[in-house]
Amino acid sequence: MVNKVKEKIAQGKVTYGTWITLGYPEVTEALSNLPFDWFVIDMEHTPLDVKDVEFLMMPLRFTDIVPIVRVPWNDFVIIKRVLDTGAQGVVVPQVSTKEEAIQAVKACKYPPQGIRGVGPRRCIMYGFISAKEYFKKANEDILVIVQIETEEGVNNVEEILSVDGIDGVFIGPNDLSASLGVFQEFNNPKYIAAVEKVLNATKAAGKIAGIMTQDPQDALDKVRKGFNFIALRHDIAYMIRGYTEAFKQLGILK
Repeated sequence: MVNKVKEKIAQGKVTYGTWITLGYPEVTEALSNLPFDWFVIDMEHTPLDVKDVEFLMMPLRFTDIVPIVRVPWNDFVIIKRVLDTGAQGVVVPQVSTKEEAIQAVKACKYPPQGIRGVGPRRCIMYGFISAKEYFKKANEDILVIVQIETEEGVNNVEEILSVDGIDGVFIGPNDLSASLGVFQEFNNPKYIAAVEKVLNATKAAGKIAGIMTQDPQDALDKVRKGFNFIALRHDIAYMIRGYTEAFKQLGILK
């Protein structure tokens, strides 16, 4: 079991993915034909539950796309359940302190590094994969990314990145800008300075630097700046964008 996102990042490559918000496996199956490196299945801001997560991951089994789950909170019970269904990583929202980062890592790791309970299910294909081998490799393979989306998190980013087991950070522009009092003012100097602080700290730590992007040009800009975990928004956004462009070309929308 090799986490291909970790492998690519270690080779200095940029990885691309998208947020999955629709609870239909046809979505991940169709999008898996595109050259994505990862999908983040979003449990934080959608109605998706653990059963939906499992269904959405099934079409990815024989692909190179790494299934990651954004859990609704830094909760070891939810984290344990999504990992047991076969997620190869988690994105943990609203991590603002070193202690919260340690908590996230412990939830993802088996003892002695963590407190993840041992009851692997789909992640070992119901027993067709050796549970002992999975246990040996899981702590190294599972990707642990925490979201920096508060002013407190920005101020503590170096301490958060110093936690052993944190693979990287992900910036949520909406929440971060809201926390800074400049909601969606992405050209505001206060927001720009916060993003630069997080990015520079992540580069110095040699870890994953992720961010949500609005469109391909924004994605290219973030790559030039040094981000290496690029989210191409989410499934609904690109679906709406595609149909909007079609109606514009038909002359129905301006």
